[in-house]
Amino acid sequence: MSSPYQKMLDDAMGAYQQQRDRFEQNRQEVDALTSSATSARREVTATVSRTGELTELSFPTSVYKRMAPAELAAVIVKTVEEARQKSISASAEALAPMLPPGLSAQDLVNGRVDVRSLFSGRVPGMDEGNQA
Repeated sequence: MSSPYQKMLDDAMGAYQQQRDRFEQNRQEVDALTSSATSARREVTATVSRTGELTELSFPTSVYKRMAPAELAAVIVKTVEEARQKSISASAEALAPMLPPGLSAQDLVNGRVDVRSLFSGRVPGMDEGNQA
């Protein structure tokens, strides 16, 4: 025979498992994120991982062959940075549903959150006495 407490416990465990499954699915999606950017004149396309690591660099047209080395280098750096910024935004968007209220995903992925405070039980912006 099942007691009301057993049903409450079973419901709580079921809800916990669903939340854990959603978290794992979101984590896998975040880990798989990549972002690409192509320069304005299509000289170069850069693809980066969710952490901003360059994973692919390609030259979709032959325009780059007519560029001075310094000019090409500047276009590559700018395009990689655009891909990184896209990756940061995509990571923040994917992480947002997993974070507690009051914690900015954009601030977290941009390194503007003191991660140690998350483990101390304080969430930035949530403490009334916090003058951050």
